[in-house]
Amino acid sequence: MNTAITFFTVWLLHEVLDWDVVLSNFLGFVAGGLNSYICNRIWNFKSTNKKRAEVIRFIVVFLCSYLVNLAVLKGSIYLLENAAWCASFTEFVSRFMKPTTFASFVANVVYVLVSFTLYKKWVFKK
Repeated sequence: MNTAITFFTVWLLHEVLDWDVVLSNFLGFVAGGLNSYICNRIWNFKSTNKKRAEVIRFIVVFLCSYLVNLAVLKGSIYLLENAAWCASFTEFVSRFMKPTTFASFVANVVYVLVSFTLYKKWVFKK
């Protein structure tokens, strides 16, 4: 559900309202992140840890994962806009969405993999 909230927010802000992709991406992650803590604590990991320490660890993981996401986003945008070997793919993607929106989706997949692993191993560990 967190990923859906993030995807929808980014899509709405960037694709529909034509906001900057980095700002849209950040706001999408804030919206998804708020939901993420609640859902992960209650349902995914059924945590009984002390909330204060857990919230601090969650914020650290969220920010680190977001920085990874931002690096992948910037790298994906660069490749889609500048790499000759990506030109036909970029043209194909452009028929359905902005290439920057696609780059945001790619970065989000990386974010999910990194953050879920760290949430499981460190934030919500039993």
